[in-house]
Amino acid sequence: MSDDAWQSLQDANDQYLSAGEAALADDAAGTLRAVFASGRGHYAALRLLGDRASDSPELAQELMPELFSAALGINPYAARARFILAGLPPHLRDSRLEALARQEIANPDPDPDRWADLRGLAMLLEHVGRLDLLEVLKDAVRDSPDEDLRDIAEDFPEFS
Repeated sequence: MSDDAWQSLQDANDQYLSAGEAALADDAAGTLRAVFASGRGHYAALRLLGDRASDSPELAQELMPELFSAALGINPYAARARFILAGLPPHLRDSRLEALARQEIANPDPDPDRWADLRGLAMLLEHVGRLDLLEVLKDAVRDSPDEDLRDIAEDFPEFS
């Protein structure tokens, strides 16, 4: 990489950091919540939140429902949301995570892509060490008529 290209990259990073500070200056949680709700720009919101979560875990905690929803899936953005949630201290995360996970597990949504959401949930629960909830999820999908859902119970056997 040339020096000019590297300098351009550093300049772009500096602009990103400045723009992020400006975007979150007034009401960080409200701004990010609105972005998640709009369905547009939530990838940028995940990046911005991920860059700040270790310094501002309370902000990530406040956006737990949005992060949880973003973590359901198997795409790179879902992985980023899972990483953010896993980085939260358990005392800021676990009680709300448990409630959200149990609600998702109990959801009878017949969407054919539901397997991706529940696989993402299994990955999240394994990542944060909530093996008790992972077992609840596995029990819920083990006898499903949908083979993709049953596979979730089979693909996460190392901790059961």
